[in-house]
Amino acid sequence: MDDHAVVRAGYRRFLEQEPGCEVGDEAASGEEAYALLQKRPPDLLPDLLILDLSMPGQGGLATLRRLKQRWPLLPVLVFSMHDGLPFAVQALRAGANGYVTKSSDPAVLTKAVHEVMAGRLAVSPDLAARLARAGSAQSEQPTLGLSVREFDIFRLLAAGRTHEEIATALNVSVKTVANNHSLIRQKLGISSDIELLRLAEASGVLGPTAA
Repeated sequence: MDDHAVVRAGYRRFLEQEPGCEVGDEAASGEEAYALLQKRPPDLLPDLLILDLSMPGQGGLATLRRLKQRWPLLPVLVFSMHDGLPFAVQALRAGANGYVTKSSDPAVLTKAVHEVMAGRLAVSPDLAARLARAGSAQSEQPTLGLSVREFDIFRLLAAGRTHEEIATALNVSVKTVANNHSLIRQKLGISSDIELLRLAEASGVLGPTAA
């Protein structure tokens, strides 16, 4: 899944050159992907779903969480422009079976596809070492202590979204967003949204608002 048709077409041609790879459906948003999967019988689900995090609508993390709730055994490989540790950590917490950055060599993507399809976790080399140190890095990267939903709300707040806009994007109530907003401040030890913005900038969380 990627919201850019040209990008999808390019990676489709690349992957179809790999022996044993056949690309099926494409989707420009999480909602479209979910609808396509719902139309398939349980025994005809894809062997692997490749998911971008920067998409319109609910965005990648919310989509990943929703897909894994509905089809927990569906292998999902995240392929993202976000090379920051917080995004990789949250994607894996949400159920991703692998995470490859778009700055990686194309061979890394094909290797990751085979690894995930074989039932193994696949992470691009530029993130592997940092993920191994994620536990000890929490004091330096406090956003790692947020849950997946809290992180989604945190990055949208940092991007300047209102509670109402976030509620619509994530398909939750405004009250849920407000409650999480307060909890996020407590967890991060901050008292204002100015501090929240500064922390988001320092953590490398700010990026495309649909990420």
